[in-house]
Amino acid sequence: MKVLLVGDYPPPYGGVSIHVQQLHGYLRGCGVEAKVLDIGKGGRPAPDVLPTRSPAHFALRLAGFISSGWTVHVHTSGNNPKSWVLAGMVGGLPGSRSARVITLHSGLLPDYLAESGARRNFARVALAGYARVVAVSTAVKDAVVACGVPEAKVVVQPAFISSQVRPGPVPPVVDAARARRKPLLAMAHHPSPVYGRKQAFRALKLLAETHPDVGLALFGPGTDSEDFIRDARELGVAGRLEVLGELEHPAALGLMARCDAFLRPTTHDGDSISVREALALGVPCVASDVCTRPQGTRVFSAGDEQSLARVVLEAVAAGPAFHPTVDVGPALLALYTELAGAVPGPAIPFKQSRDEAFDTGETRHAAQ
Repeated sequence: MKVLLVGDYPPPYGGVSIHVQQLHGYLRGCGVEAKVLDIGKGGRPAPDVLPTRSPAHFALRLAGFISSGWTVHVHTSGNNPKSWVLAGMVGGLPGSRSARVITLHSGLLPDYLAESGARRNFARVALAGYARVVAVSTAVKDAVVACGVPEAKVVVQPAFISSQVRPGPVPPVVDAARARRKPLLAMAHHPSPVYGRKQAFRALKLLAETHPDVGLALFGPGTDSEDFIRDARELGVAGRLEVLGELEHPAALGLMARCDAFLRPTTHDGDSISVREALALGVPCVASDVCTRPQGTRVFSAGDEQSLARVVLEAVAAGPAFHPTVDVGPALLALYTELAGAVPGPAIPFKQSRDEAFDTGETRHAAQ
């Protein structure tokens, strides 16, 4: 069995790229011959990670793997035209010896497909060549099935591999922030409004009324932008921010492990890797109620900074608590084995729903 992962690879350290990196590491650790065809910006060299210099170069390399019978697993957001062109290209290449799987990651996908019949038709055709479509949430699955994709081949699996959550050393500034901020909160940042920066800042100002030493550590792209600086000043929290910029993933996990609570105030989500990482590390996690959250997450009413501030205080007061987390690695490995037609004895069946695949106890939380 040989597996080719197609998707972004760090850096930058986004959710899809982190999942591709961790799945690649998991497969290699299992002794599977696995490579990554990196369609992102092409970061530092890594073993068996192949950068693509142009669309033509990508197509040439991809065709070589397909003709050699590799199982191909595409990872993409599904919330923009480029994503669906990629899906259609990989699914449409001839090669009957090569099974194809795709994971659709974005919580914005349902809204994107709902906007036009043309988009839904394109998605249906693009996904026709895949043996399995992996949706990271029920909402993503429902949107795909509504396009006309057979429900039997769409499965729900969170894009998370708990065995790969490994905190690393942190920069000295993190320890300094830990010493002076009580409580110290942390949040993954992105310039997109989907990440809820303004709401986090408003809630931080409310928290400061009763906790004068509170601080918020932010990591990710866009923390040096004019918009970020303006929002911090206008909302009165500039002096309470620990701005860390883009951290390598082990350092980001190290920061998360040192904070009193992790925030995820997003307006949309598929299935957040960072939420599951916080829970796996025993860190209290506060997230918006815009989607199903894993068991142990403390949710607040999206768009309500009063609710966010209140739930943060509840989480900090409750303190650390470890929660069982899923690991999609074994299920994907079983799927690849099944599709390759090389099952060496009893195989783990690839489940057709999240509830069958993992006993996570997840429910759709209402605001708390």
